Amino acid sequence: MPVTLRAARVLITIQVAFSLVGTGLMLAFFFSSFRWQYLPGLAYVAGSAAILGWLLSRWMSRRVHLRWSIVAMQLVMVGASVMDDAVFSTAFWRSVVLGNGLAWTVVVLLLLPSAGRWFDKPRELR
Repeated sequence: MPVTLRAARVLITIQVAFSLVGTGLMLAFFFSSFRWQYLPGLAYVAGSAAILGWLLSRWMSRRVHLRWSIVAMQLVMVGASVMDDAVFSTAFWRSVVLGNGLAWTVVVLLLLPSAGRWFDKPRELR
């Protein structure tokens, strides 16, 4: 496995860990106040942690669609962050680029040619 993909896997693991912490915080917020506006955020954080964790568990299958699924999930997370910033009128270039630095880094690492070669190995070489 190329070093760039090891770095991407570590970054995705960090994202899953932060999402699990966020899920715990959102659960605490909801159960401490029973305010229903926390539920969409809780569903998003828990869902993103579950999907990223599942994709991370499939990493060694080296299938092409896995690479593109991870890229798509990262872009969905960036898109949700940008939409949240736009709704609350706090969207600046710094929040889009720096606020989603982990996601952008994973996308760039997975779009490198070495990642394409690693995920495109024939089945008999896996």
